[in-house]
This record gives sequence, structure tokens and C-alpha cells, in this order.
Amino acid sequence: MKQNYSETIKDHYHHPRNTGKISDYTHTAEQINALCGDEIRIYLKIVNSKIENLSYEARGCMIAVAAASVVSEYARGKKLEEIKKLRVANIATLLEVPISPARQQCALLFIRALQN
Repeated sequence: MKQNYSETIKDHYHHPRNTGKISDYTHTAEQINALCGDEIRIYLKIVNSKIENLSYEARGCMIAVAAASVVSEYARGKKLEEIKKLRVANIATLLEVPISPARQQCALLFIRALQN
């Protein structure tokens, strides 16, 4: 089945936001998608349960990288618990395209790292 990529996915994949490693992080976590090899490491500065700053390093498919980028933009300034509750439908809305069942683990990689 051919995957249709939105302009948002293409933009965030080719120009990912919040990449690298922030120097003042208070928490870090990583997640690997064993099915396809996508990898992510996130860096968070959390103050009073709120995400004050964040960044990530990702290697993976277009969906995994684009989802990490849009979620990282969305998450800044929000409560950690609120971001941990995001699901595939929320990420699909941010990416402006439905996520096929085969690609859901790719889209959730950032959230899975947060849940660690």
C-alpha cells in the first residue's frame, strides 16, 4: 500500500524542529522500534511537571522523524502528563494525514520515549 505524505510530513522530515541535544536537560530517554529500526533519544527540561524545553535526536523513517518534530513543537510549555496521553489520532491531526496501522509505532516513537 502506498503511503501518502502530507506537506507537513515532508516539511518536518526535511527540516525537523528541535533536533540536537539541549545542554540544560533534566531528563532523557530513548526508544527503538525493533520492527523497523527507528531510533529516538529525547532531552527534556522539566520544571514543575511542565516541559520547559526539549530536543531530540532521531534516525528513522519519514513518519518517525516528522512525528517527533511536530510533537516536539506541540509539547513545549505543556504538562508532561498531557503529552504522554497523546495517541495516534492526535499525531495524525498534527501531521495532517491518517496513520496506517503498519506505521503507528513509527508515529508513536517520541511518545513511547516520553513514557519511559
